[in-house]
Amino acid sequence: MNGPPDPARRVEALQPAGLEATLRLEGAPELAEALRAAMPGWPLAPVPAAARPPSCEALTAWREAEGYGQAVPGRSRPRRLLGLATAAASLIADLIPRLLEARPRQSGLHCAAVEIDGRLVLFPATHRAGKSLLCAAFAAAGHRVFADDVLLLSIEDGGMAVGEALGIAPRLRLPLPTHLPAALADFIAAHERVSDRRYAYLSLCRQRLAGHGERLPIGAIVLLDRLPGTPSPSLTRLSPGDGLLQLLSQSLAGDADTHDPGRLVPRLLPMMQGLPCRSLCYDDPMAAVERVVEGLDEGAPAPVSVAPALGAAEVASAAGAPEVAWRRLPVAAEYPLGEEHFLVTGDGGVHRLSAVAGGVWRLLGLEALSLAEVAALLAERFPEVEPARLRADLARLFDDLAAAGLIERDFPA
Repeated sequence: MNGPPDPARRVEALQPAGLEATLRLEGAPELAEALRAAMPGWPLAPVPAAARPPSCEALTAWREAEGYGQAVPGRSRPRRLLGLATAAASLIADLIPRLLEARPRQSGLHCAAVEIDGRLVLFPATHRAGKSLLCAAFAAAGHRVFADDVLLLSIEDGGMAVGEALGIAPRLRLPLPTHLPAALADFIAAHERVSDRRYAYLSLCRQRLAGHGERLPIGAIVLLDRLPGTPSPSLTRLSPGDGLLQLLSQSLAGDADTHDPGRLVPRLLPMMQGLPCRSLCYDDPMAAVERVVEGLDEGAPAPVSVAPALGAAEVASAAGAPEVAWRRLPVAAEYPLGEEHFLVTGDGGVHRLSAVAGGVWRLLGLEALSLAEVAALLAERFPEVEPARLRADLARLFDDLAAAGLIERDFPA
């Protein structure tokens, strides 16, 4: 069958726990079983058609000759899905925004999360960064997976951050890398449940996969840097600002207003105070698991740079007018985080200042100052830095601040 759903065919409706939405499946009982396998910790209750309230939204999919079709709200053409696991993944992905809309006091994070010593370690990362494969490695080592793609985040009274699982199994992208450790490859082969040419969901027991609604406090943030050929994994300490920026970039929301980075900063800031942040460079997922479990309290210090630039400006225009004074422009909010400083502008933009850049920002808040005046003040603070380098760094900072609409030249009246 091709085209829209046929009301004459057998229809099965499943309602995920906690949502006023149903998964309406037409002529596809195998898809219902695939969904139960892909989200084993998120209960799916069968709902008779007569019992569904009129306000209950339905996500509809149906069997076709060459796969599945799925109705997409707002689009006249259905989505074509060639495999069983792909169809399940598409329906689950469409549930997430609806869940976030129903939980306005929580944030959604695009990340993996695993339990280590009673706390969650978050791995925020973009698509195809190795999150799911790393989760499979943690599960193979006996750890519980709370998320391989989306985690709900709550900030409790006192600033404690708590992660909440959805109960969705890890979904691996196929084909798998050819150089996987034998133990991990065997574990995946033994636990693969629903699969097609594109994806494979793992079937994990309750001791290895948290159920829908299970919650644990956040214990650390680890940014992933998977580099093929890396001989052994390494952990490097990062500033809380690195972790905050990554969380802002990987936040999810049911509506654009909640997703506004400027609104997210005060929500995420309390959890970053004192939270360990690390960067994990690795190739072998199993070795990476061992390094994370044993080394979260360690980690080599990150290299320190005096350069306070916000970005990379090719031409330092401020250097050509070192005697011109600059003054600050108003911002909507300011937030200190460790030695760093975050600024939120009226349009919701978020800007991160290093410790040095934050000091310059505070100086400009006292009075309008020129590049030469600020350079003279910093030369006393950093006598080991070459004056030419200091002026170049300051010129880049002034240019970046000006480009971001945070400062402007203070011309005489």
